Amino acid sequence: MKSQIIKALVFQYILGGIYLLMAALWDSSGAFSAMVGCAAGLVPGTWFGVRMLRSRDNDDASQWLGFAYRSEVGKWILTGVIFMLAFSSGYDWHFEFLFIGFVWVLLSGGLASLVIKGNE
Repeated sequence: MKSQIIKALVFQYILGGIYLLMAALWDSSGAFSAMVGCAAGLVPGTWFGVRMLRSRDNDDASQWLGFAYRSEVGKWILTGVIFMLAFSSGYDWHFEFLFIGFVWVLLSGGLASLVIKGNE
């Protein structure tokens, strides 16, 4: 399980980096918005992955599931805080780059599981 979590996170970071590069080449003024959008997906996802890595030795399914639910709630709270800070900053956001980056990272998590499953 540990290697799958790490592979999924690395895959998400690679796809996030590709999106940032494409966004910067497309419109350099939207690159910061793209970066914040990717970060709004990657930072909470990384936090969740690290929390799950710490709990992998727990053999009790009900305790592990409760830990996973609490970690997921924390992940969404962290995402909300990132967007709240971004929108309250007064920066002139390029919302299309911001939300495409966020959705791209979220979708890459699902795609990562297919890629990892196919390689093992």
